[in-house]
Formats: sequence, structure tokens, C-alpha cells
Amino acid sequence: MKLLPVLAVALAAIAALALGTAADPLRLRADALASTASPAGLLVLDASGAAQPNLSAQAVVWVAGNTSPDAMHPGDSHGDVLVVAVDAHTTDGGAAARVGRFVAMLGALRPEHVDGAAVRLRLPYRMDVEAVGGVPVLPGLMTRRNWDWLAGGRIARRFGDWGSAGVAYEQVRNDGRLVTEEVAADAGAALGRHDDVAARAAYDVANPGLAEVSLSASHRTAHLRAELYAGHLAASHLVPATSLFSVIGDVPSQRAGAVLTWVAAPRLDLTADAGARRVDTDYAPELTVRARLVLDDRGASALSAELRRSGVGNEAWTGARGAARIALGHALWASTELELVRPDDPRGRGALWPWALAALDWDRGDWQAAVAVEASASPEVRSRVDALFQLGRRWGKP
Repeated sequence: MKLLPVLAVALAAIAALALGTAADPLRLRADALASTASPAGLLVLDASGAAQPNLSAQAVVWVAGNTSPDAMHPGDSHGDVLVVAVDAHTTDGGAAARVGRFVAMLGALRPEHVDGAAVRLRLPYRMDVEAVGGVPVLPGLMTRRNWDWLAGGRIARRFGDWGSAGVAYEQVRNDGRLVTEEVAADAGAALGRHDDVAARAAYDVANPGLAEVSLSASHRTAHLRAELYAGHLAASHLVPATSLFSVIGDVPSQRAGAVLTWVAAPRLDLTADAGARRVDTDYAPELTVRARLVLDDRGASALSAELRRSGVGNEAWTGARGAARIALGHALWASTELELVRPDDPRGRGALWPWALAALDWDRGDWQAAVAVEASASPEVRSRVDALFQLGRRWGKP
């Protein structure tokens, strides 16, 4: 998809909202992000009208420059629309709809990127109904085939203010062939003021087997929270990696354990997570200790530290993580994260694998800006450095 058509599609939703609000105030926000990778960038547009407060639109456009020497046309610029959607809802929240390109999430089903529409209705007897339909978005810039479609729905029952339960179904076809079919159930309840339980499960009908199972129960007191959990996660339900810990630690597996969080001081939280993980026929302990210290009453500045032991067999590793966010004054914030992993089996990639991120944010009235630099080394990439810049502006009345 060429860049200009992509931008035209993205701006269509914003223009439609602007026409709907006529001469009344229109709140518009635009963010532009640029990265050194490829190079590439991200354009984010968000709008809502004062005359129609129940209507809003948003667009997220990926802009990429093809600089690969192996590419057929290395000078071409390409882009893709990640999100371009118009949202509407009634004043009382009884009905809502979304049209465009978005990520659909129905209960315990896995998220799906779709071009289509979604609706949500609150019915009598505390029943909620959700439905989504459309065409699945293909990765990258692949050409869409005929007879690609996605359809799914969820029905749930609310039990006062203390719980709910729901069931969901979803089917995805590519070129008329079934590629995904899942049924799922989810439930959660508050047992009094201090206890909660939750469960969710998804079953893959197309490739028979459990895709995800999650069970948890927690108890809270004034300064202590204890949670027991157990779960199974298949490869189809893994989430995108956001750090080195998640790159090497998020694998299909079964896991069970307990988490204890202690408010040791008004601004200090201490967490211990002890459990076990099973991958195929191998078992190994999963251990994490974490501390977070808030430095001011508003929570604008904070420090955190973490130690982790994870992995099974030849994939086992020990890691340390530190993070800080500091308010510098004059509408500036500095933040940094550092992860260091020592693998049991380095695979010829060094005894230590680092990952680091440093960022500077500026937010003053209608203008926002940020710059970040990320550097890492892992089993997949010997070394990598990326930089990201963001510039944002708001228009209209708040």
C-alpha cells in the first residue's frame, strides 16, 4: 500500500467526524513518531467533537522506507494502516459500535486484527452481547485474498457489582479455508471485600487442544495481597515481546505459583513470585523478587528493581532489571530501563545479554515531545540500536 493512499484512508475517519460536528469545537490530537529502524515512522490521529461527545475517531498509520539492498525497488516508500476507526456510543453506555480497522478482543479469545465492525449491547437481565465481523488483516503488505473473513461473538451475564461470566466463539478463514476456530469462557467474582477469583479458558477447535487456561484467587488486607495462580499458554496466545525478559521468557508452557505483595511503607511495595514452569516434559522453578519505590506524593517519580530466575532446560536464565522515572521540572521527565540476562547456555552469543532503554519526555500544554534510544543483544540479534522520536499537538477546547 503506497503512503498517500494510506494517509487518505486514515484521514477519512477524522474528516467524517469533523463534518459531523460542523462549526462546533473539534478536539484533535496528532502524534508523529520516527524511528531509525528501516527508517520507519508512526502517525497517530485522534479526534472527538464537542457537539457530538458520543462520537470519536482515531487512526494509527505505519510509514516505512524500504532501504534493503535486496529489495526489488529499494527507493519505494510503503505504509500500512494499523488502526483507523470511528467509535460511537449512547449516553447511558447501553450500546456502542466501532467501524474500521482495529484489534478485536472477545473475552478469553485471542486478539485479532480486523477490518470490519464491532457492536456491544447491554440488554435486560444484566446480559451483555458483543459481536465482531470483517476481514482479517494480513501481516505486512500482503495482498488480500478472496473469501477471507472473521466472525465472532460473546455473551455474558453480570451478577450485580461482584462478578460476571461469559462465553465466546470466533472463526477465521483465509481464502475460504478454516485457519482459526476457538470457543472460550471467562468468569470472575469478588467474594466479599477482600477475596477475588477469576478463570478463563480458550479451546482451539481447528487444531484440537487447549489454547489458554488461567485460574487465580487472591486475598487482600490493608498491607498485604496474596495470590495463587495456575495457567497453560499455547503459542497461538503469546503476546508481542516488549523487552528482553519477554523475548526469551514468553514460551508455550504451563505455570503455577503464588505471588505475595507487601506494602512495606507508604511508598514502597515489595513483591515475591514463586512458582514452577513446565515445558514439554521438563520442569524448572520460576522465581521473581521485585521492589518499587515512589519518590513523590503524585507518583510522577519512581524507582524499581527486579531479580528473576526463569526458563527450562537449556533455555534457563537469570536476570536483573532496573527502571527509573524522574520528574526533572520544567515539564520534563527522564526514564530509563536496564535488563541484564545471564543464560545457562550462552549459545556462543556472550556470557551476558543486555537490553537498555533511555527516554526523555516533555509535556507542556498543547505540545508533547519525546525521544528514546533502545539498545540490546539477544540470541536472535547480536547487537541492535534503535531511536524513536515523538511529537504531538492538541487543537481545540479541552
